[in-house]
Amino acid sequence: MCFNEALLDGRNGSARFINSDQRKDTATNKLTSWNVNHHFLDRSEDEEFIEAWDAVMHLYPSAPAFCDYLPRDGVLTGEVRSYFSRLQEYANAKGKRAAFCEINSRGRAGALRDAFGGFHTAQVRDPINQFGSFYRPLEEAGEWAFLAHPLKEIGINGHHPLYEIVPLEWRPPVLPWPAADAGRRWATAVEYVLLLADQRPGTPAKIFRWHMFAWLLSNLAAIAYSDFVLDIDRAYDDAVCRSEIARIFAPAGGANMDFSDLTKFTRYYQFESLDMAAIASQAVAVVSDALADRRLENALGLLARSPLKTSAREATALLFTKIEDSLASFAASADRRSVSEETWSHFATRHAAQRSFLKNWMLRESARVAYPLLAPMVRVVRKMF
Repeated sequence: MCFNEALLDGRNGSARFINSDQRKDTATNKLTSWNVNHHFLDRSEDEEFIEAWDAVMHLYPSAPAFCDYLPRDGVLTGEVRSYFSRLQEYANAKGKRAAFCEINSRGRAGALRDAFGGFHTAQVRDPINQFGSFYRPLEEAGEWAFLAHPLKEIGINGHHPLYEIVPLEWRPPVLPWPAADAGRRWATAVEYVLLLADQRPGTPAKIFRWHMFAWLLSNLAAIAYSDFVLDIDRAYDDAVCRSEIARIFAPAGGANMDFSDLTKFTRYYQFESLDMAAIASQAVAVVSDALADRRLENALGLLARSPLKTSAREATALLFTKIEDSLASFAASADRRSVSEETWSHFATRHAAQRSFLKNWMLRESARVAYPLLAPMVRVVRKMF
């Protein structure tokens, strides 16, 4: 029983607007404005949560995705632990085994492993290609959320030693993300988007730098405590590698696994005045310095109570090689899509009227205060229509 992104802010609202007829419709909850590519299942990705709703979802924590993303003292919060335990108990009661795909838990990998055991896999992907996938929703649907994800990872948890490795001038601001205050979280999310939605030519470089540091440090947190590292690109390119992965996964998963439908996307974007190689080198140099003076090893050691499964040196070597391969693949790519400064400015001003309101601090704070009152009314209207 696969719980896809169990820790996703708003997950406990998934079923509120789905009636019994809609549950049978495999198109339910699928985006229509752009092709997200993740909806490849025979039914909605929310189906397991809807099925387990009464037994489980009353335990869903408040805003768990970025709260304690890097666990304090290497221990999961009681709420997160109770929620995951109940999901596993529910799957077991159905004669199944719980599996989790946790994009919001790379930083929690060690604490999750300590709490539940199991077999943990860190998935890595070409970072420049992945940046293209984060940019694509903006291009196709005006959606900023994917580009904002690295800012939330690094910013909201910016006081943890792992993210303090990033030089101060390159860090996003540490903004509040209280679990109990939906209005404050909304305002923080808006402020992070405002950092992205900047027309100035240097903005794509800042965004890519945030992406690279999040990719490096969060993947290091996952690799350090995982049993296996799955390189998506290599597994796609190499049939022998896929067979070896299936062999490794068989005893862990209790079944033969077929990776023949694995897909790799080629989404390389060349931004004007953005030197991706130079920024990648900056990120590698910063992490190399932190490795040399043991700041990296010490920071990773805070993420769990158990020893690292993969040493900091081995994990960084793996990711540095991945970055080298990504830069080479990007340079050799024949289908890079160009994004001019004019194009960037166009997308950054796409919702200019909305942002002119949001840029006004007083109006934004007023909206934040009104949020708890207005949100229930909006939910009622959504439910009606």
